[in-house]
Amino acid sequence: MTPRLEITGLIGEDNATTAFVGAFLDQNPGPVLVNINSPGGLATEGAAIMAALQRHGQVTVQVDGLAASAASLAMIGGRRIILHPAALVMIHEPSALVFGPADAMRQTADALDKISGVYADAYARATGNPVARVAGWMKVETWMTAEEAVALNFGDEIGGDTAPVMVARFDYTRFMAAPAQLVRAAHLNGWATASPVSSDEENHA
Repeated sequence: MTPRLEITGLIGEDNATTAFVGAFLDQNPGPVLVNINSPGGLATEGAAIMAALQRHGQVTVQVDGLAASAASLAMIGGRRIILHPAALVMIHEPSALVFGPADAMRQTADALDKISGVYADAYARATGNPVARVAGWMKVETWMTAEEAVALNFGDEIGGDTAPVMVARFDYTRFMAAPAQLVRAAHLNGWATASPVSSDEENHA
């Protein structure tokens, strides 16, 4: 049986840290399956998980419900990416909450521009789409169905059980352009906190 790792919840917490994923990959040098259902989290952790999956080289990623923000970075580290028929993928620019004078704001903005460029390059390498086009998708916070993700080369195929998969618990009202069904789920399940958008770079997606 192919070893399997579940990455659920926020990237950078519990079973979705670089250390946790790295230990699993070290213990299983052959083909492995990584299931992702995550709204995102620490962008730096997502990038590090992506790199770990790429170095391993024998990882099949299956997106069960959602791979958003930092989780979509982790996702593209897979050698093969399979999307559940009801799965969603989202890419956007990293963000940060900053407290301080104007110079601190400017420095943070410059850093975010550089980080966005690095991530656009990573998505472009993985998908074959031009960097400028990917950067445009990131700027407007692009949500993709499984079919759209495969058409744009963010996934290789649609597969898995056709039964509905519950998306990861998260306050989806924090996103700029989340699909209406995710916003409804956040309200109906008591996930919405009406808190401000938290950071994709220093905090969460």
